[in-house]
Amino acid sequence: MAETKTFRIKYDGEALADHTIDVNELAPALMALGDLIQEANSLANQDRSSVSIKVKATETGCFQISIQAIQTLADDAVTLLAGQQFTALANLLQILGFAGMSGATILWLIKKLGNKPPKSISENEGRIEIDTGSGAVTISKLQWEMYQSRKIRKSIYGILKPLEKPGVEMVEFIDVESNVVATTVQKSELQLFIPPEEKPEPLQELPIRETYVNVVHMWFKDGNKWKFSEGESEWPAEMKDQNFLVKLLKGETSIHANDFLKVKVKQVQYREGASVKSTYEIIEVLEHTRSPKQTLLM
Repeated sequence: MAETKTFRIKYDGEALADHTIDVNELAPALMALGDLIQEANSLANQDRSSVSIKVKATETGCFQISIQAIQTLADDAVTLLAGQQFTALANLLQILGFAGMSGATILWLIKKLGNKPPKSISENEGRIEIDTGSGAVTISKLQWEMYQSRKIRKSIYGILKPLEKPGVEMVEFIDVESNVVATTVQKSELQLFIPPEEKPEPLQELPIRETYVNVVHMWFKDGNKWKFSEGESEWPAEMKDQNFLVKLLKGETSIHANDFLKVKVKQVQYREGASVKSTYEIIEVLEHTRSPKQTLLM
């Protein structure tokens, strides 16, 4: 079972009076559009459906693009969203603010909140109630999940990015079936759509461990990390063993190529987006074993 929905994106302003736009600005915007709708569909339906996006035609007047979204369901069932029966595609586009009547869409919510967090959030009977500071609004859990998705926020900003160009003053999302402008974003509103900075999410603390490492690089300036190799992996780490540092600075010991250290390592893991990353600290140097041939480490 396949559902098709067509809507238009209209970029308007003096710079587009000849109905043309730089391909270097349009191509990233279209790619962001594809990413956005696919991510929204994934959040709503997981692997129960897939969505493809096609540029159907270029319309006359300013610069308009006719977008055809095609959703293929895994079965013949109609997806249930927001407690009512809708074709998933039509409902998703309406939630985003690309089609249908205006309301508490994702585009509207971003405008309403800007880059500020809601004053309060509460859940009531499966719905999310948000205090925007200028009034309360009730949305579905799916809408709140989409609003919080960094990928969706980045994709929306990518679609609107041509507004950064001088002479491009607004973007309209037009429902073709009703010939109604679902959402308008003015140049002055673009700053509201800048995605929030991604904050690292700390993971469960790991126990301090002992290991053997080779020194790849040494640094003695504040803020510069050493670099170590541990087997086939290399990682930067802050040297916290002040006693060992003092001995090096006083010339009481030195590190040569192929020397290895037995150290206590503190590894802190955190999640940044879909990636797990680590920071390292050398808490203590337990042993310093020299290589058989003393080649001075540069």
